[in-house]
Amino acid sequence: AINPRLIYCAVTGYGQQGVYKNRAGHDLNYLAIAGILDYTGRKESGPMPLPIQAADITGGLYAVTGILAAVIHRQHTGQGQFVDVSLTDAAFSLQALTAPAALVGNQQPKPETDVLNGGTFYDCYQTADNRYLSIGGLEPQFFMAFANAIARPDLIPLAIRHDAEAVNTVKTAIKEAISQKTLAEWQAIFAPIEACVEPVLSFAEACQHPQLQSRQMLVNVPTVNGNTQTQIATPIMFSQTPNQYQHTGTALGSHTKTTLLAQGFTEQQLQEWQQQGIIVY
Repeated sequence: AINPRLIYCAVTGYGQQGVYKNRAGHDLNYLAIAGILDYTGRKESGPMPLPIQAADITGGLYAVTGILAAVIHRQHTGQGQFVDVSLTDAAFSLQALTAPAALVGNQQPKPETDVLNGGTFYDCYQTADNRYLSIGGLEPQFFMAFANAIARPDLIPLAIRHDAEAVNTVKTAIKEAISQKTLAEWQAIFAPIEACVEPVLSFAEACQHPQLQSRQMLVNVPTVNGNTQTQIATPIMFSQTPNQYQHTGTALGSHTKTTLLAQGFTEQQLQEWQQQGIIVY
C-alpha cells in the first residue's frame, strides 16, 4: 500500500498535463515558449539567449517551495500529495511586470520597449576603455544623483517620460557622458553616491569583489583525493545552522563496478569494457 503521508515531486519541462507533457526541451526552449525571449536582446539583433538557466533554477526553487507547502499541509491533515512543477510554467510566472501590462493594459512587450529591457535609460553604457557601466536608478532620487554626477541635471525632467523622443534624448546624452571616462574613473565618482550605478564585471572580477568576498560566496571544498576545489557557496545563510561543505562528491566511476556487478555482469566483461574505454572505474 502507498503511504498516504508520502510527498513526491516531479520537475519537468512542460509538466504532467498538456500537449507538450512528453516533449523534450532545454532552458532556452522554455523561455521561448513562455514568451520571454521575444523581448530580450536588441531590436536590430533579435532574441538573445540568456547565459544563465533561468527556467531551470526557478523551477528548482518552486519545487522546494511546493514541497515545503505540502509538508505544512501534511502537518495539518496527515495527507501527502504530488507536487507538479513545470519549468515552462516557472519561466512564465517570472513576468510579474510585463504580464499585467500585457493582460490588462494591452501593452505587448517587445525588445527595447519596456522599462527593464532597454526601453528606458535603465541599461549598460560603454566607457572610454571599452568597459561597461550598469545604470539602474529608476527612482527619482537615484536618477537625480546620477544626473548631477555626470553634470547633466537637465536630463532629470526628461527621465520620467517614456515617449520615444525623451528616451532617445536621455540615452544618447548618457552614452556620450559615460564614454568620456574609464570604468575606474566612473567607479571612483560613484563610490560615495547612491545612484544604483555599478560596473559590469567579468566573472573573475566578481570573484574578487569585496562584497562577494565578505559574504564568503566562494568556498574551498575537500575533494576525494585530499585536495580542495573552489566552488560557489550557497546564497542562503543561517544564523543558527552555518552551512557545511564536506566534499565535492565522488570521483567519476566510483560506483560503476559495484553497480554493474550487482546487475549480473562479470569481472571479465568489466575489464574488457574498461580497456575499450566504454566504462570508467
